[in-house]
Amino acid sequence: MTTGLATDIATPDRRVRVFVSSTLEELAPERRAARAAITRLRLTPVMFELGARPHPPRELYRSYLAQSDVFIGIYGERYGWTAPDMEISGLEDEYLLSGDRPKLMYVRTPAPAREPRLTSMIERIWGDGTASTTPYRDAEELGERIADDLALLLTDRFAAATRPGPAAAAVHPAPLPVPLTPLVGRERELRELLSLLRRPEARLVTITGPGGIGKTRLALEAAAVLAGELDGVTFVDLAAVADAQEVPNAVAAALGVRVEGTRPLIDVLTDRLAGWGILLVLDNFEHVLGATPDVARLLSACPRTRVLVTSRSVLRLRGEHEYPVAPLETPVLDRATIDPASVAASAAVQVFLERARQVRPGLEVTQDNAAALAEIVRRLDGIPLAIELAAARTRLMPPDLLLRRLDRRLDLHSQDVDTPARQQTLRDTIEWSYGLLAAQDRVLLGRLSVFVGGWSMSAAEAVGQVDGDLDVLETLSSLVEHSLVSPDGVFQGEPRFRMLDTVREYAAECLRSDGGYAAAMSRLAAYVTQLSQDAGAALAGPEGRDWAPRVDTELDTLRAVLRWAIDADDAELAVRVTAPLSRYWWSRGLLGEMLGFAEQAAQLPSASRLSPDSAALMLWGRGTTLIALGRTEEAAPLLAEAVDIARRIGNPRLLAQGLFSHALTLPAQERPQVRSMLEESLRLFRDLDDHWGVALALTPLGQLALLDQDVPAAVAMHEEALERAARIEDDHMRGACLDQLGFDALLTGDVPGARDRLAAAGRIHRRLQDLEGLAYCLDGFTAVTLASGRQAEAARLLGTADRVRQVAGVAVWPLLRPLADQLAAAVRAAAGASYDEEHARGAAAEPFAVLDALLDAAAAQPEPEPEPGAVRHAGAAGVPVTGG
Repeated sequence: MTTGLATDIATPDRRVRVFVSSTLEELAPERRAARAAITRLRLTPVMFELGARPHPPRELYRSYLAQSDVFIGIYGERYGWTAPDMEISGLEDEYLLSGDRPKLMYVRTPAPAREPRLTSMIERIWGDGTASTTPYRDAEELGERIADDLALLLTDRFAAATRPGPAAAAVHPAPLPVPLTPLVGRERELRELLSLLRRPEARLVTITGPGGIGKTRLALEAAAVLAGELDGVTFVDLAAVADAQEVPNAVAAALGVRVEGTRPLIDVLTDRLAGWGILLVLDNFEHVLGATPDVARLLSACPRTRVLVTSRSVLRLRGEHEYPVAPLETPVLDRATIDPASVAASAAVQVFLERARQVRPGLEVTQDNAAALAEIVRRLDGIPLAIELAAARTRLMPPDLLLRRLDRRLDLHSQDVDTPARQQTLRDTIEWSYGLLAAQDRVLLGRLSVFVGGWSMSAAEAVGQVDGDLDVLETLSSLVEHSLVSPDGVFQGEPRFRMLDTVREYAAECLRSDGGYAAAMSRLAAYVTQLSQDAGAALAGPEGRDWAPRVDTELDTLRAVLRWAIDADDAELAVRVTAPLSRYWWSRGLLGEMLGFAEQAAQLPSASRLSPDSAALMLWGRGTTLIALGRTEEAAPLLAEAVDIARRIGNPRLLAQGLFSHALTLPAQERPQVRSMLEESLRLFRDLDDHWGVALALTPLGQLALLDQDVPAAVAMHEEALERAARIEDDHMRGACLDQLGFDALLTGDVPGARDRLAAAGRIHRRLQDLEGLAYCLDGFTAVTLASGRQAEAARLLGTADRVRQVAGVAVWPLLRPLADQLAAAVRAAAGASYDEEHARGAAAEPFAVLDALLDAAAAQPEPEPEPGAVRHAGAAGVPVTGG
């Protein structure tokens, strides 16, 4: 503590007097403990047990207070007796009369039956910034705390009294509040903040961030560290200061500075602080920004004074250094495996565990709860306040059950009585910030809440503005300053922004209550539809390389529009958003998810009113996705109808797509018809100069050639497909073609050539995180490994490939199934009795780690010796080739 007394050190004949304020009967054990602690330090307790009446008159305790040097307040559950001629109890009156004496305040915790008036009184004590409160459990702990605090108080007083210079007697900083829990997950931020505060030019530092992010906690920790390096530090909580004009009063109270006559208080403060190397911590400044000139005046007149501000907005003063506080790091989970150690190492989970162990001792991260814990902190945006509110609920429910009940996260309620009112729930915290916004800021925040996962400036203008009713750039800048919107980097030359999910949820509630939700979603749907059309056209050419990542950035918002279209019975919108992006869905492994949307849209009443083009597109999308999932029988009638519609309306692109997909649903014995349909599809794609479509059609035509044992024809088709994919810089298609060429090489017996092709494909799959492509690549490496005589390893690789398809929810494409079945049979036969065990080991492995090992091994292979003869016999890789 840093508080000093206003008088000189007392001599033995005049001991320091300590006034003890509390209810009498309720807190009798605490009062005995306080008296013992005070007398043990050879100080004089001033207590009404020593002869006073049960309800002493105001004149009596005022007289006692006037002769006392230190005020101790002890509060339990009772507010105390209120005299007939008074509106407040003697307990509260004693506190109000204590003036600027050093105060030590103690609050019994827990106190479930605390009277409301006492609760309000304690909150006012917190709010006026002149005293901090310390919780205690029982009388024994209270006695220890009082003894320690008084000893430290007297030590600090002596240091202040002997500090050289006139400033020693000028101010008496109130003690810093002492947090009850350690700082967790902010070690890096604390180091950075301390480094900034120690720089001579950084005399004004503002910690910014949304409510509940931990600004105050970080500031207190930094101030405590710096206390030993400066003449003093003091903490001023401005949350309860209603008017910016009252800020100097709050600062003066925290510094023990009294008003002098009619002089402006800011002048008194600058006089008193002149020459002091003190750190002022001004907490919760965002609602008193009108006091910014006073801060500037202090800094200008007091060159050794430093100010650390916590605020949801910057002060906009020259020389201000902003330190934004981001949400805590949350775990990043692999799609196939979960590592409890990596989950436990994340800062957000560490905060959750620290708080949860207060009510559920021994809670640890395990394989069973790791995924739930990671998802809890992710859904709470990594906000410390939100995490702590949720963690307290582990008293009643384990993490998996808590996760299922997070649908009302805004209303998670604090169970701690000393939590400020504005932070009792997330809703209170966000509402506090929302109330500080201008009307236009609130309007734009609501409209932007329809975005999910972020937005660009152009998107904000398309959705956030209605007939020029507001300046999006200016208003968005204001929201960023208030920490309700955050910059999210620059993508393709355009800045992006996002808001925390908790803020977005609150803003969306406000948008709905204002009646603007449907209109905002309509504007968002128009924006997303245009984006889908532009991206679909671009994906057919080289510019698709830039457009696919752009769609990635809008994917969550696109999903939101699809859900809205289905809720609004708008099948046409669902088709217009999804159909142009078919290539994107396939490349990103999202076919299964899109099938879910398509099936829901197909059941809508509005689906019967679709235009012919849209109806055919919906049928084609559903059918093609069903093929990828291995459900060809369900796909066949949908695709046959799509082809009929495309022929009837004369749409060549739809017809080409429909013929390609429909051909893959036909039985193997109808191979001539399959070839005929694929060749017609290829001709149509060539006429359209659609490189992606040409590559798409050539791939199964080459597979047909393999089944007919015409490997040179297959190679020629797949090499043209690769060349077409390269023209449009489509890495996903390039990876698929390289996989196919690897299979072709295997069937000629060219194992080194196959390894090279598969390694090139694998590097693409790894970069794109392409699970479907990874499965085919692992199939190819399985055959390479089998041909090299490593049967057990081949079984493991096949197990990994099978597991990847299971995770991705995809099946082997129809014309490759005969080859896949033959490979599996060859591996099973070669591995013998060990097959099941090795296959299971492979299925349990991390897929991309397996791929990395294969790529490393391939890179270490020596260059193959040239072999006589152009082509070795088919099947040399251990995979028989049959007509299937």
